[in-house]
Amino acid sequence: MKKKCLELTLDFLKGMDSIKVIDMIIDIYDNVRYYTVDEESIKQKFLKVLYNLKNSETLDSLMEERDKMMLNSFIGDLLQIKTDSNRFYLGNEDFSNLSLDDIYHLLIELKYIKEKEIEDKKGAAN
Repeated sequence: MKKKCLELTLDFLKGMDSIKVIDMIIDIYDNVRYYTVDEESIKQKFLKVLYNLKNSETLDSLMEERDKMMLNSFIGDLLQIKTDSNRFYLGNEDFSNLSLDDIYHLLIELKYIKEKEIEDKKGAAN
């Protein structure tokens, strides 16, 4: 399941030459996990923050328009974060079957792969 999610995400991010979105999501997860004890609370806070970021005007000063659009698409189209009666969940069934730790490790692996791609692309251009 995790491998399929990695492939889906890599396909989704094809052509993306920045890892800001991935870094931001990893940082959010790290912060939520640091300040929260139980797994369900971590999951709810993490998904709530991502859900609220999707249409946040605060991002205008933090990210370039292209990165902001990618973040919104990542949250809304790929993960499909939704809310129902103040409960947040992943609408994408492939991702909803993963644990938070699986998602975190997937993001770390994704960051490494994208960094390598960007590095290789820069090396080929020189």
